[in-house]
Amino acid sequence: MKGLFICLVSLFISVPALTQKLTLRNLLKLRQMEVPEIDRKLTQKGWEFISDSKPTDGVMGKAVWAYNPNLTREGTMAWCVLYYSNNSPSRILYNVSPDKAIQRIQEKFRLCKMRPISEGNKLEGVEQLEYYADYPDPRYMFRLLKYKQVGYSGIKIFEKADYEIARSNGRL
Repeated sequence: MKGLFICLVSLFISVPALTQKLTLRNLLKLRQMEVPEIDRKLTQKGWEFISDSKPTDGVMGKAVWAYNPNLTREGTMAWCVLYYSNNSPSRILYNVSPDKAIQRIQEKFRLCKMRPISEGNKLEGVEQLEYYADYPDPRYMFRLLKYKQVGYSGIKIFEKADYEIARSNGRL
C-alpha cells in the first residue's frame, strides 16, 4: 500500500513537469504552425491561451500561451510565444522554470560542437536578463537566454535569413 501511495505521489508530481516541457523538435514544429493549430496542440498538453496581438504593418503578431499561470510566486512555470506575420517567417520563444529543458537543448548544442556567434548580458526589451548566446545552425539561429530569476531560462528560434534581417534592422 505504501508503494502504491509513493507511485501516485510521484505521478502527480511528474505529470505537470512532463506536459509543460517542450523539446527542440516540438518548438521547431510549432514554429511552422498557424496560431489555432498551436493552440490545439498546447491546450491538449494543459497549456492556457493568454493573448493574440494580430500583426500590423511592420510589427509582428504575438500569440502567448502559459503553463499553469500564476502557479508560482514568480508567475507561470512556462511561456510559449509565437511571433508571426504574413510576410516573414515565424519566431518562437519558450521560457521555462525549472530550466532543465533548456539545459538539455544546450547540451545538444555542446555535443554538436555549436559555438555562439553572439553573446552578452543586455538585449533591448528583455528584462531580468543575466546572459544570452546566439547559436547558428545551417537553417536556424537559436538564442539561449538565462534570466536573473533563479531557474528561469529560455530559447528563441529564428530562421537564419530572418535573423540576419532582424539583426540588421534592430528587431531581434
